[in-house]
Amino acid sequence: MDIIKLRELLERELSSSELAELDEDFYREFDSLIKALKLSAESSHERGEDIEERLYLAQLNIAERLMREIIKIRLHKIVDLAVEGLPYGMTAEEKRIFTILRAFIEREEIPVEVPTEGVEKVEEVPEEEPLPRREIREAYLVKIDIPKVLDPELREYGPFKAGDLVTLPKAIAKVLLERDAAEKIKIAP
Repeated sequence: MDIIKLRELLERELSSSELAELDEDFYREFDSLIKALKLSAESSHERGEDIEERLYLAQLNIAERLMREIIKIRLHKIVDLAVEGLPYGMTAEEKRIFTILRAFIEREEIPVEVPTEGVEKVEEVPEEEPLPRREIREAYLVKIDIPKVLDPELREYGPFKAGDLVTLPKAIAKVLLERDAAEKIKIAP
C-alpha cells in the first residue's frame, strides 16, 4: 500500500455510489504504512536528515488525510446500506459497523460482541493483571520544543514544549539526555 493506491481508492469511492472493493486486510495494511512512515521520519530525524524527515512527515500527513476522506465516504455508504439492509462489499471491520447500525435501525439491542458471519474470528487475548503502580522517582525538564516521538513499542509521547516537566520511558529519556534536550530531575519519596 502507498499514497498512490490510497488516491486511486478515493477516486473510485467518489465516482461510485457503491462501495469499492477492498482487500480484507486493507485497514491493517494502512496501519502498517503509517507506522513505517513514522519510523522513517524518526530515523531521518535521528540521522539529522531534515529534508528526508520533512518528506516522510508530508507523506504521513497526505496518507492520513486521504484515509480520513476514504473512511468518511465509506461510512456514508455503509449507513445507506444499513438503512436498506443490504450488507455487501465490506471488510470485516465494516461488517461489524453495519451490524451495529442495523441493530440500531431495527431498534434491537446493540450487540456487544458483533457476529461476524463469514469472517475469520479473532482469538480473544486474556486480560493481563494490571501491573503494580510504580512510584515515579525521576522526571525530565524539557529544554526545547520536541514533536511527538515513538518508543521502541511504537507508543507515542509528546509533543513537548520547552519548560514541560514530564515522565518518559528510559529509552526516550536516554536519547533526550544525550542530545541535551532534557534535564533529569530526581523526585524524593
